[in-house]
Amino acid sequence: MKTKILFLAVFVIGFTACKKNDALPDTPGGTKPLGAGVIYYDWSTDGILKFDLATGTVSIFRQDDLSRNGWDVSIDGTQYLQAVDKSGGNYDTETFTLTRTTDGTILSQFDKESGYANSSFPKLSRDASLIAVSPTFDNGLMILDIQGTLLHHITGFQNQEIDRGNINWMPDNSVIFSIGKKICRTNPEFTQASVITELPFAEWNDLSVSPDGTRMAFSANNHIWMMDADGGNLVQVSTSDQVEVTPEFSPDGNWLVMGTDYRSTGPFGHIWRLVIVPADGQLYNVNEGADRAVIPLIRKGETRPEACSGGLVWR
Repeated sequence: MKTKILFLAVFVIGFTACKKNDALPDTPGGTKPLGAGVIYYDWSTDGILKFDLATGTVSIFRQDDLSRNGWDVSIDGTQYLQAVDKSGGNYDTETFTLTRTTDGTILSQFDKESGYANSSFPKLSRDASLIAVSPTFDNGLMILDIQGTLLHHITGFQNQEIDRGNINWMPDNSVIFSIGKKICRTNPEFTQASVITELPFAEWNDLSVSPDGTRMAFSANNHIWMMDADGGNLVQVSTSDQVEVTPEFSPDGNWLVMGTDYRSTGPFGHIWRLVIVPADGQLYNVNEGADRAVIPLIRKGETRPEACSGGLVWR
């Protein structure tokens, strides 16, 4: 049976919103230079929250749902995809639902066999025409159309199983995946794949791709790193005496939101606080007050950066 661990962790960290220069806002509630985008993120039993960068306000995008496994929002912010355990106690099956974000209209809904106790974390392609489902204990990387038809099933590459994380789309509808230290890329037809680069880290995770497909970011050695999409120009972009995780590019590719002060809340639960740094390849210290260019993600009327405990996307 699939189980999920609920947790509530309350702690205070005194981030101070500082500016590197006068062009940067004191908080993400400012309209420049971050723009009017939306950051979506999981938080404990509140569900999926929606941070409006233009106003600095936060609302509940989707209520908490214990049966929800994975979710995604289309690049243009108009569609929401989720995978949930099929109702009725069928733990071998998940229900995928694609809805319009403005009014909740169901655009597509289908059941998918996932294997006992497996959870799927689907990702919409850049044009929202395809769904990539990361490998589970029973299946490899699967490419579906939005009606649920299985188009491609990639069980492995170079005689190795594909990792269950680090699946991401490129603008040409090719897919990035990982095998250990290797980052690999399919062609748009999913008939071939090649190794982009082999990372110099024993462990790494949280692979993110910039909207234009030219750069990647990920977590390794407790901090965030960035490189060109061909594996060149690998640089560390965050530092602190804590742990940073889950980098995500802004829609214009100029910023990175990430989790800092990552900590465990139990056997399966974790929590982190959200901050934003320029995605310019420079190194930023995300310790409290250490770097004037680091922008804590603070909602209007609050003093602490937003807490996150799961999925994170910037649209």
